[in-house]
Amino acid sequence: MVVGLVPSEEQERIFKKLMDYYRALYPGLEFSKKEKKMTHKELGEVYCTYAGEEAEATAKEKMRMISSAIGEGYSTPIIILEKNGKMILLDGHRRIRVAYAEGLEWPALVMVPSKNVKFGIEDMIMGKVKDLYGK
Repeated sequence: MVVGLVPSEEQERIFKKLMDYYRALYPGLEFSKKEKKMTHKELGEVYCTYAGEEAEATAKEKMRMISSAIGEGYSTPIIILEKNGKMILLDGHRRIRVAYAEGLEWPALVMVPSKNVKFGIEDMIMGKVKDLYGK
């Protein structure tokens, strides 16, 4: 594993923390977990959220590391919130950019809420992957 890349087992812990966080934010709401291999086309339809502050040069360096590690089997899943068929990216912003740019399929851990609610993260949507980073 290349230093600086998120290993799959850590992503499982992040997924659990996010589920616990969302349950605390939305009392009474439950979530199920789906594991999915997303096609290149599906990745393009994912709604990107603000990834947090990071210099573009740093992001590009990390994306180069991800691209290089893919050849060695790197495939840590992205984390998505699915709402009424709409896929909203919660974690894995650089991974999805690299996978989409390289025309790959990519694994995803998907949180599916038990009922329809307005999530605060929806206000942070910047656009679809294909529109923001399209090819």
